[in-house]
Amino acid sequence: MSSIEDQANYYKNLHLRDRSIVAAIHLEDSDDKPFWNTQLQNVRQGHYYFISHSKSDNEKDAKGCEQCLKFRPYLNSGFFICIDSDLRLLRMEEGLTAENKIAQTYAYSWENHYCEASHLQYRFKEKVTDSDFDFEVFLGGLSRIVYKPLLYLIYYKTSELNSLWNVTKFNKCLPLQPSRNDLKDNGEEYLRKAASLFEDAIRDLVIPADFTAERLTPQNAYLHIQGHRLYDLVMHIGSVLCNGTGVRFKTEILDSSTHTSGYEEIDSVQSDLNKILGA
Repeated sequence: MSSIEDQANYYKNLHLRDRSIVAAIHLEDSDDKPFWNTQLQNVRQGHYYFISHSKSDNEKDAKGCEQCLKFRPYLNSGFFICIDSDLRLLRMEEGLTAENKIAQTYAYSWENHYCEASHLQYRFKEKVTDSDFDFEVFLGGLSRIVYKPLLYLIYYKTSELNSLWNVTKFNKCLPLQPSRNDLKDNGEEYLRKAASLFEDAIRDLVIPADFTAERLTPQNAYLHIQGHRLYDLVMHIGSVLCNGTGVRFKTEILDSSTHTSGYEEIDSVQSDLNKILGA
């Protein structure tokens, strides 16, 4: 019996040995717990046993999505995994379904959900009533800019093509510290700079003219930017906007609420958890 199977058998039986546990859930990292616990509690309240790392086959501690996916053959409703979608969803990787006891973010990662435009703007306006900055307008503009570069990321997935266009190169087109001047008129100058950087970066790249990606649209593309990059950008912008107001953007606005409904990606998260838990 492999180390992965041995651990899986232990986790699968935890809820039978301890009836207070609804299920054991392997996450990519301990930082993922607040997001997933909120989503789970909305589906079925109770105590979830979260696993942030486990042993690889060589008995070393391991974490991350690939480690979670090693447990795929052994999952059930009492032991399942919750992972970031990364680009796997858009690249149509097979088998990552609720039927296989795999829950995913339906955005690049859980951080993207904290940046969902409509709810973020609502939280911002509640705390900073006199600001004329609109996160919905800014993120909508950014989303339209990154849509085509994201299509290239999805298409350029082989090792040979990935060397030409990858997440690292994509992120370099999204500067993280725009100035206050860049943020005038809902970030118009920042968006202009980003659009120019992306245009230059993909100028010599080629994809089929009719290439599209299921689930990716110009309206939701910003939710598929690498989570850390989007989160850090939004946090910097919010911190600039809140400077001198007495409002702490990260704790009072950005991290203050995780929603469980109201837009397609989070509704899909909830749907999958309902299927897995039989709620």
